[in-house]
Amino acid sequence: MMALPRRTTLHAFHLLTLGLFLLSCYLSVIGQINVKGEKADNKHTAIVAVDAQEDDSNKEDEDGVEIQTYDEEDMEVFQPTSKWQTIKAGQAIPAGLHVQINLETGLKEAKLMEGDDGSRYRKVKDALSEQPNDGEDPLQVWSDGEHQGVANTEHPYFTKKELKEALKKFKASQDDVKDKEAAEKLRSQYRPIDELKKDYEQLKVNIESDIEIMQRLVKIYNASNASLEERQMALHDLEYYAHQIDNARDLVSIGAFHLIIQALNDTEQIIRQEAAFVMGSAVQSNPHVQVVAVDGGALQQLLRLISSTESFSVRKKAMYAMSALLRHFPYAQLKFLQLGGLSSFSTLFKETDVKMTSLKVKAVTLLHDMLLEHKLITEGDIPSDEVGQQRLNQYKLVNLLPAMLNQGWCDLIPTLLDVPDHDAREKILLTMELLLKPCQDHYQSIHVIERLSNLKEEYEQFASEEKMSNDGDEYFQGIFHLVGDIITRLQVNS
Repeated sequence: MMALPRRTTLHAFHLLTLGLFLLSCYLSVIGQINVKGEKADNKHTAIVAVDAQEDDSNKEDEDGVEIQTYDEEDMEVFQPTSKWQTIKAGQAIPAGLHVQINLETGLKEAKLMEGDDGSRYRKVKDALSEQPNDGEDPLQVWSDGEHQGVANTEHPYFTKKELKEALKKFKASQDDVKDKEAAEKLRSQYRPIDELKKDYEQLKVNIESDIEIMQRLVKIYNASNASLEERQMALHDLEYYAHQIDNARDLVSIGAFHLIIQALNDTEQIIRQEAAFVMGSAVQSNPHVQVVAVDGGALQQLLRLISSTESFSVRKKAMYAMSALLRHFPYAQLKFLQLGGLSSFSTLFKETDVKMTSLKVKAVTLLHDMLLEHKLITEGDIPSDEVGQQRLNQYKLVNLLPAMLNQGWCDLIPTLLDVPDHDAREKILLTMELLLKPCQDHYQSIHVIERLSNLKEEYEQFASEEKMSNDGDEYFQGIFHLVGDIITRLQVNS
C-alpha cells in the first residue's frame, strides 16, 4: 500500500485536532446554557435568593450585596441520593458529594459517595422536628450539637426578604451568656458605653506641637511671679526638646535663645547650670544655632563659668556646652582662641580638688579632638567644591597648636598621667602621641619617662591577663602598645 505524502498526513492531523477542539467548545457551552437559553452562574458560593415580588434578573440591595434571582423550581434544595441527579443552574449542593459532567448533555450531576447513606444530610430535618414550632413562623432556628442554622419549613428555598429575616433571626438567637446571673455578673465588670463616652469627653486634652510646648515653657520661665523651682523645671524641660535640630532652630525663631544666653549669667546657680545644659543640647551638630550662640556672646559666658569659682556641677555643664559649640565649627574655634580660651582651660590645672580632674581630662580631650580635626582637614585632599574650600580656609585661620605650645600645654598634659581611670589615661596618651614631635623635649624629662615606664609595666600585666582570658577584648593591649610606641619614639629622637 502506497504511503500518503507527509504534507497530507499533517493536514489531516490538523483538521482532526480542530474538529475535536470545536466539539469540546460546543459541549462546554451547552453546559452553561439552561433550558430557557439563559447563561447560568455556576458559582456555588454566591448568595442566591428568589425575589417573589420583582422580576429583574439581577439587583443590588441597599446593603450593596448583589442578589441573583432565579425561578423557584430551580432553587429547590438538592437532596442527594445514591443515583445521579442533574444539578440545576444556580443550585447549591452540599459538600462531600460525587460530582461529574455528563458528556452527552453537558450538565453537571451529583450523587452520594460510595458507602455514604446520606444520614448526615438529614440532620437538619431531624433537628427541626425536635424544635418547638408555633406553626406561624416558617423560619425555624435549628441546632445539632455545635452546628446551628435557620431553615424554611414552607419552601425548599429562601426569598430575598426571607433570607434577610433568617439572618436577623439567627443573630438574635445567639447569646454568649445564656445564664442571666452570669450575664449580670459579667455586665457589672464593665462600665456602660455612655458613661465611658462622657468620661472621654471630659478627659479630652489639647495636643500641643513641640514649638507650642517650648513657647509655653518660655512663658513660664519669664513669668514675673514664677518661683525658682518653676524656672528651673522650665529650663529642664526645654533641654529635652532642644536636642532636636528643628526644635533648636525654633528656639531661635521664637526669640527664646537669647534668654538662654542671658540665663548663663543668672544670679541663681541652678539656673546657670540648667541654662548651660540647654545651650549644649541646642548647639550640638547644629551650625545655624552655633552661629547665633557665638554671635550672641555665649562663648564669653561659658568661658567665665569654666574658669571662675563656680560649683563643679555648673562648670561641668559649661564644659559640655563648650565642647558641643567648638567641635567641627572653625568659626567658634577661632573665637575661642581670640577670647583666651586656652588660658581659661589652663586655670583648671591650678586647682587641687580631686573632682576637677575630670574637667581637666575633658579639656585635654576637647583640645586633642580639635587638633586632630584641624590636621585631617588641612593635611588631607584639597576639596574641589566651593563649600569645602571655604571650610579649609576657615581651619587654616585656627592656629591652635602654636597657641598651645606658647602657653605651656606640653608640660600641663603629662601631669594627668597619674589619674587612676583607664579611659582618662588613654585620652591623655593619645593627646601626647599627637603632640609628640613638637613636645618631645618636654616629654623627655625624667618624671615623664619614669611615669611612662611604670604605665608600660602596669599595662603589660593587664594585657597578659586579658590575652589569657581569650574573650576577644584587646582594650588593655591597645593601651600597652600605645605607651610602648610613645617611649620608643622618644628614645629614638633623644
